[in-house]
Amino acid sequence: MLALLGETFRLLGAHLYLFTLISLTVWLPAHVLRNYLEFFGPPEDSAVQSLRLVLTVQAIFDPLVVSATLSALGRIKQGLPVGYAAAMLEGLAAWGRLFVVRFIVNCAVAAPALGVLGIGSSGPWSVAAGFLLLAVAILVLVLLVRFAVVDAAVVLEGGNALTAWRRAARLTAGRRWLIVRAVAALFALVFGGTLLFGQLLKIAPELNHFVVRVLADCVIAVSQSLFTIALFLLYWRARADPVPA
Repeated sequence: MLALLGETFRLLGAHLYLFTLISLTVWLPAHVLRNYLEFFGPPEDSAVQSLRLVLTVQAIFDPLVVSATLSALGRIKQGLPVGYAAAMLEGLAAWGRLFVVRFIVNCAVAAPALGVLGIGSSGPWSVAAGFLLLAVAILVLVLLVRFAVVDAAVVLEGGNALTAWRRAARLTAGRRWLIVRAVAALFALVFGGTLLFGQLLKIAPELNHFVVRVLADCVIAVSQSLFTIALFLLYWRARADPVPA
């Protein structure tokens, strides 16, 4: 796992300019608008509008960031020249397919949880619904790990919502605990940095400024490229060695 994470950080550092441009193409305007709503919008509904904005951008436009990042990584690994325009054009070509696949994933994750919560809210079934929700959460986690490289299969192999799942499951076979450990480590790092910034704002409230918040959100957005890079590296290794020891 350490070798995987080391290569992930090396790739991000070596091509930080490119990955920053790709990420902020979508997330810079989104975070400017989001923080504008939180700082200058009506206080009674600014939080709701901000959440709606982030969820909309995440669902519709973040697949473009991921597809462009994967296209750039594919070129880097093949030793081909790569630039912002080429990565974005290839990302645009795969955007629609990746959007459909991610829409299916989001529905598969949200529908069971909402159904169980609806049962639990009825009263007598609350305890049973809690255990059922836990079982659903474990099942969803298992499926997410099983299909962890489906984005790369869609973008780099031309897969679609019908064909990419089997390919992704085959490539993650024998590597699923590595995926869990790597993603958990990156999540702890990114989430820990977010919590640290939140604590810094409490200690020094004068930093709670529109520009500072936009810059911090953009840093977090770029750091999320680490997940895409790590899963791409797992995909790339799996292609070269389809049957791990």
